[in-house]
Amino acid sequence: MGQIVLRNICKSFGDVKVIENLDLTIEDGQFAVLVGASGCGKTTLLRIIAGIGPATSGELYLDGEEVSDLAPGKRDIAMVFQNYAIYPNMTVKGNIEFGLKNNHVPKAERERLIAEVAESVGLTDLLKRKPNTLSGGQRQRVALARAMVKKPKVFLMDEPLSNLDAKLRVQMRSELIELHNKLKTTFVYVTHDQVEAMSMADTIVLMNNGEIQQQASPEEIYEDPNNVFTAQFIGTPAMNILPMPNGCFMGFRPEKTLMSEGWDKAPSAAYHTTGRIITREMLGSETLYKVQISTMTGEQTTVMVKLTDGSIRQDSQISLDVEQGALFFFDKDTKRIRESQRAEEYAACMRLIRGE
Repeated sequence: MGQIVLRNICKSFGDVKVIENLDLTIEDGQFAVLVGASGCGKTTLLRIIAGIGPATSGELYLDGEEVSDLAPGKRDIAMVFQNYAIYPNMTVKGNIEFGLKNNHVPKAERERLIAEVAESVGLTDLLKRKPNTLSGGQRQRVALARAMVKKPKVFLMDEPLSNLDAKLRVQMRSELIELHNKLKTTFVYVTHDQVEAMSMADTIVLMNNGEIQQQASPEEIYEDPNNVFTAQFIGTPAMNILPMPNGCFMGFRPEKTLMSEGWDKAPSAAYHTTGRIITREMLGSETLYKVQISTMTGEQTTVMVKLTDGSIRQDSQISLDVEQGALFFFDKDTKRIRESQRAEEYAACMRLIRGE
């Protein structure tokens, strides 16, 4: 079992508060990804779980047992670092075996465990090699194998793919998903890359300034964001956010937009405006348009539109339409206005959209 519970976690560096009164539960067997911009507190939180950067205050539980004051080596946790942290003077086998020897695991058992993990991460033919003869992806597998051989309750990973090239990152993402499915162990993974978070996670923990903005599945965090920060952090390109006359904000995703040449409103549209194509970028099966429009408050601004139709040319005059189900509303504090929870405020925003 590998459930992690953090209660009222605070972390300060001198007078600077990095995390304050944070609560978080990661269920046993989840692939949880902590994501956010640099300095948001995600690596600090990972180090608190690992015990290598203890919290200033608060409680940390692993499977119901408080481990806040337990030494890192006794927490039944394995950590995989960004820089691999493997020993250059040892073979692949020596790196995997190092921790087992320190724990006085008998030789026969060591050989069995090494063979097992080497097979699972594709290192069987590389056991006699030194790290300097390996590719970046192979070195990352060595770091994973060294963590796996301990059979920990929890794997902690701090941006483990950031030193790899783009093609290898995609490959290793897939391999990590397969590995998690095979091990059924709790993974806590830190990244600043929302694509990694969306493609790998069972649950995403989105952080900003030491606070959790939203914890949810990739589908929920994309389709039902709690606030403007979440709406714009998750999704590429970011959600378009426009001011409304009542001080609230309206949002819609570039890929949920209807656009056509001319001025006519689409029959199914709730929001309608007109504009001009500023730029047009072909992305293969999709085309990304930057469109200049006027907002409901009279300001000139640009929005992004992503379509499978690449036939609309730059400088074309267009109609831009969004159906009601694709519109999001946020209050003056940038928090979400959901129809199911704040019906009157939602209705007021819809009346403005319709010009009533």
